[in-house]
Amino acid sequence: METKVKQIENLINDGGSATFAKLVGVVEQEMYKKDNPLRKSVITKQVSYQMSLNCNYANKVNSKLQKEGKEANFQAKENWFVKVNDSYNGSIVAKKSDTNQLYLFFICEHAKVEKYFVDGKEANQEEIKIINQFKKRTEAPTNQGLDEAIIPRTIKIENIKQIKRGETITFSE
Repeated sequence: METKVKQIENLINDGGSATFAKLVGVVEQEMYKKDNPLRKSVITKQVSYQMSLNCNYANKVNSKLQKEGKEANFQAKENWFVKVNDSYNGSIVAKKSDTNQLYLFFICEHAKVEKYFVDGKEANQEEIKIINQFKKRTEAPTNQGLDEAIIPRTIKIENIKQIKRGETITFSE
């Protein structure tokens, strides 16, 4: 049986041509703690992403800068991760401090939260209200110089539930 990482590498042709894909994953929702009745709970969310894979982030930003009629002089800052298979286009990345910790790096085209969980159980309406009140908002990158930012994201391989690029692979662990 192929490992989850191998299945994903093969499906996305890691390091090959830029491609679009869809992914469903469960990720932690960062929350403000002060006055939050759920502060001691683990809040996660199931998110569906439409993404670009196997693209060089700096090139993607510079290409968009050119389309906006601006100087294409963006340089990406050093990251907390290293690319595993292809140091230029690869989407499978590893944490520098723990290269066994693998992630999928992608450019987020669109993301939609499908459901929230409180300590592993699907959130009820009251909990969703609290989550919406206390969740931290993600900030768009400010150093790109773009009118509309390109959003780079990573997700732990273990948090990927389904990925689709042509065929669909569903993971049930």
